[in-house]
Amino acid sequence: MKKDAETARVSPLAGTERAFFEGRREELRAGYEASAQELVDAWEASAGAVAALARKRFRDVRFTTFFGTVVLRCREGVGADGRWTCPALAHLGLRPNQRYSPDMERRMAVLAAETGSYEKSSGVADAAAWLSASDSAVRSAVMRLGAAAEAAPPKEPCARAAGPEDTLVIMADGWNARHRGANWGLDKDNRELPDRIHWHEIRSAVLFRLSDLLAVSGKRKALMRKHVAAVPADTSPYDFGALLHREAVRMGLLRAKAVFFVMDGGVWLWRIYEDRFEKCSEAMLDFYHLSQHLHVLAAALHGADAAKAQAWCGKLLHDLKHKSPRRLFKTLDELLADPPSSDPAVLEAIREQSAYFRNHAGHMDYAANAALGVPIGSGSVESLCSQFQNRLKRTGQFWTKAGFAALLRIIVQNWNGELDSLWLASAA
Repeated sequence: MKKDAETARVSPLAGTERAFFEGRREELRAGYEASAQELVDAWEASAGAVAALARKRFRDVRFTTFFGTVVLRCREGVGADGRWTCPALAHLGLRPNQRYSPDMERRMAVLAAETGSYEKSSGVADAAAWLSASDSAVRSAVMRLGAAAEAAPPKEPCARAAGPEDTLVIMADGWNARHRGANWGLDKDNRELPDRIHWHEIRSAVLFRLSDLLAVSGKRKALMRKHVAAVPADTSPYDFGALLHREAVRMGLLRAKAVFFVMDGGVWLWRIYEDRFEKCSEAMLDFYHLSQHLHVLAAALHGADAAKAQAWCGKLLHDLKHKSPRRLFKTLDELLADPPSSDPAVLEAIREQSAYFRNHAGHMDYAANAALGVPIGSGSVESLCSQFQNRLKRTGQFWTKAGFAALLRIIVQNWNGELDSLWLASAA
């Protein structure tokens, strides 16, 4: 073993690619700078916005790129409003005093969205992307881009929107994230103080064309493409409903041949459906959520006899899934007319669950919808919530509201393939 350890060595190629790149980085930087300067010069030569300036002079615009810091010589002057302006910045999609190029900011945004923390983003940037970006630089980029995403959300139709031959499926749910309270940061002797940690529900949704839900093996299906939506803490159900409706329109709500809204029994979800989607889509109660209510009723009816309760549920669920809800409602009518017990708890369970199922009588056409290929469960949004939590609910993560909101918006736009909308350039 000792001899093997002594003779073992790292491949002579290890590290040579990065060293080769670093040795030519300055050449690439200079070449990129020259190319960008040519672009600026050509545009300024014919741009009316530049010609209209008074008291024109040159200004050095400096920012960091993947290849290093570049300096562009741009025209600035006094505009019609009497203020100094540099039209080339708007043409390039740059802010005044911008530190990083759009491509650099995009890299940092993706790293922040896809890794577990800003610190990990910095480590991955250096090791895998040969990119020098501190964790504070990544966080600063996320905060700025998150604000930009809030101020100007995408409005154009989605690239994979449903058309007249498509079925659009919408699913929504919520999950909880930890935020810092007013007493956050106090030492461990004060951990019992109130208002240290706040839990907030993060409302989220997934929208997709039914044709993008593909079978991968046996009965297992996978969602190949999706569009997601989410709102930060303290967003009201009403505002989430407005955002979800806007995203649904972008995804083809008004053009699709059919629209299905699948959700669990959350009251706030059904209010959003009634307010925004009732006239343009068909609602379906998540089958798993329905089965939970049926098992609650079975437990009340059969007590400790779990096998009997399971068998009772099994027959009803089979008919619900493969036939119709008729057997369920016939059973409920019989239980109400002739309860199997005078126990108040049993009677209350029968009344409560019967009212629940009656309230959703029009949302249980599972057999017909399954025949169309429409999922009868909300597994896709459950999976989405899990993906969000994998990034935003890790051990030790306690967010400020502003920090959480900014990163959430970046994650959403990254997953939707719409990050580029954050660097829109002027058409002037």
